[in-house]
Amino acid sequence: MMQTMAVNRPSSEQSAFLRILRWFFRNQSSPVRALESALRLRRSMRIIVTGSVMILLPSMLLAYFGIVSIQSEELSAMNDIQKQADGVAGSYVAQAERAFGYFEASVIDRLEAGRSPLEAASELHPNLLISLKLDRNLDVVAPFYRGPTSRFEPVEYLFDADVRTAIAAERRGEESGVVSSLYSRASRTVNSDQVKARMRFDRGRVMLNSGRRADARAVLDDIQQLYGDIRDPWGFRMEDLIELLQAEERIGREPLRGAEDLRALIDRLMDQRWAIGEGGEGAVARRALSRLEPFADAEWAASTRARIDDRMRMQFWTEALLPELDSVLVGQGTLRVDKGKIRWVQGERGLWALTWWDENLYAFALDRITLLEDARALADDIGAPGSAVRGMLVGPNDRMPDEILVRRSLVPWLVGWSMVVVPRDAVALAADLESQRSRRIGIIFLAVTLIGVGALSTARFVSTELEGARVKADFAANVSHELRSPITQIRLKAESLMLGLSDTEEEQQRDYRAIVRESERLSRLVDNVLDFSAIERGAKTYALIPGDIGESVRSAIDVVEGSAELVDRDVYLSIEPHLPPVAHDPDAIAQCVINLTSNAAKYSDPGTPVRIKVKRRNSGVQIDVVDEGIGIPESDLEQIFEPFFRGGDASVRRRKGTGIGLAITFYIVSAHNGRVDVVSKPDKGSTFSLWFPLLMREPSNRQGA
Repeated sequence: MMQTMAVNRPSSEQSAFLRILRWFFRNQSSPVRALESALRLRRSMRIIVTGSVMILLPSMLLAYFGIVSIQSEELSAMNDIQKQADGVAGSYVAQAERAFGYFEASVIDRLEAGRSPLEAASELHPNLLISLKLDRNLDVVAPFYRGPTSRFEPVEYLFDADVRTAIAAERRGEESGVVSSLYSRASRTVNSDQVKARMRFDRGRVMLNSGRRADARAVLDDIQQLYGDIRDPWGFRMEDLIELLQAEERIGREPLRGAEDLRALIDRLMDQRWAIGEGGEGAVARRALSRLEPFADAEWAASTRARIDDRMRMQFWTEALLPELDSVLVGQGTLRVDKGKIRWVQGERGLWALTWWDENLYAFALDRITLLEDARALADDIGAPGSAVRGMLVGPNDRMPDEILVRRSLVPWLVGWSMVVVPRDAVALAADLESQRSRRIGIIFLAVTLIGVGALSTARFVSTELEGARVKADFAANVSHELRSPITQIRLKAESLMLGLSDTEEEQQRDYRAIVRESERLSRLVDNVLDFSAIERGAKTYALIPGDIGESVRSAIDVVEGSAELVDRDVYLSIEPHLPPVAHDPDAIAQCVINLTSNAAKYSDPGTPVRIKVKRRNSGVQIDVVDEGIGIPESDLEQIFEPFFRGGDASVRRRKGTGIGLAITFYIVSAHNGRVDVVSKPDKGSTFSLWFPLLMREPSNRQGA
């Protein structure tokens, strides 16, 4: 008698970790069970550790570096915006430095070269209003001088009776002698030297226009001697009016000499200082140029007209800004600016540039309002199109923006003013950064999720494969067990007959029937295994022949009725008469019915009946196999037709089976273009329904789905 001995791996060959796991499972029913649990746990932990190292750790590293990358990208984006802001502010200040620096350099260069910065002053800066030269006492010495604070108004002398009479006579066109006499009488009756000079001038003008040149010259020479520097009520210097009148009269007789006289008059007027508050010099110069233009070079005439206009404009602004200049110059007599340096002082209207040179103060007034308007426009436009930043010019009384990227002071030119650069749309910028952050986090999350899903899918696939391997191993064990039972019965009955242990005829017949029954059972089992193998290879086909499917079912029941499963059990077969023909493979249908009937008996208690019904339903024929057995849980209904599947319930596991019968049945029904339905309740029984369509037009060989 052979003795079976269990051999375990020596404890010295087992790892310390495995010994710890075995100790953890020491309360198991047996040492072998504890070892199995420990080995299973060790395999699981290996998978977990491998998954953590190969999947979880890379995922965490990916997420970490992704978050760091997001932060770096945001910092990079903010740095780019800051660089844009620095570039915008730097460009703006550079342009301001160029504009003001050019002005300062031009002024100093002219002074160092000995050239007056008052000449062609408009070339220094397009927004220059006035340019003045003052002495150490801060009195204006060039190109203007302060005129009298009060003088005779023109309207006053027009109300004198003799003056009005003379003017009215000239306008009526009376004889020149009469008009000149009236002007002479008016010059004797008025008290003001300004009016006397004007009346004598008008007398000489009338005489000169009437051709009495000698008499007119005598009158005009007398006026120039007595009143040459006096201004008439309109602000014209008598000397200038006399020279203009004589040159205009001469140009009619002697154009060349007259043109020379007019040009000499213009040059003298442009070289001398003009009185602030008076407009006579400019008006005389314009009048002389208009008479001279037909005889002068066009380029010279244009440049001279521009000089006259600039001087007249500057004379106007000098008069307007003289009070502001006085307030700006308070304290400048003692506060000297280093030679070659320019001090900038803001006024209400002008931006004043002051510099001392050779005991003289040069004062330049730029149009502050226009400068600020241009500066604001430049600040608004200096950003590139589509840039994330924009510039703003902020004054001393303006509220600073909440979010400033760069701030540059415009000292020394505009004290208190600053160029600030802010986000073009702070809300949109924050939203854009948030959107980019969300997208990147979403991408990282998606990548990690895909890795996780891939890991889970892989684990599930491996688990499925392992489960498949286990199921196939169980299938092999179940098949072996299923094969062993009929073989054992056949052997026992055959030995009983061979050794003569069956004494009576009845016992011998019983043994013979048992041998036949178990042989049929063994044959069906082998057929199922072979059919399933063919199905898996895709080599199983069925010959669909029109016929009575009820007869096929009846033949199947006749075969299975005496099987071991149906011993001592009632089988009720009900076939509806006159069933229409159905294209089917009789052997395949019989195999389906035998599998379902065997299952119904196998999973039912002894003595409970099995009912088979064949009836017409809709456009086909339906076969119902009904039992009153243990039923099928709802969670298993979707898997019962999968190969090797057997429910997890202990009552199912206790019953013999291979797990391929329903899979073969499902395949056969699919090959017949039919369908399988199951209705089951635990402890109430199950109903399997096979529905087959009516006869097709032509028989065919078909494979299942």
